[in-house]
Amino acid sequence: MKQLLQYIDEHYAEDITNQVLMEQISCSESVLLRSFKQTVGTSPMRYIKDYRIEKAASLLLSTSKKSCEIAMKCGFNDFSYFTKVFRQKTGKTPVEYRNHKHMSYS
Repeated sequence: MKQLLQYIDEHYAEDITNQVLMEQISCSESVLLRSFKQTVGTSPMRYIKDYRIEKAASLLLSTSKKSCEIAMKCGFNDFSYFTKVFRQKTGKTPVEYRNHKHMSYS
């Protein structure tokens, strides 16, 4: 599992599928899904999505890049999907998140 988590950390901006993860550790999909859920507590795809949102949130606060650039850099090819998922996770759109956090620091 450590190998998979490291792979995700290094490649989160790329297209990662269960197939790609299965190839990394040479196992079946059922073994991947069961083992990942037991160890991490969620599915690989949910983990990757949440990981990408965390990275995006960090970039929103530490850079002045546009939200759409950050979305692409974090592996989201569809900006509206990124905004939807970001809002589900944080309760705010990327722009609202950036503005709210920057106002909190003032």
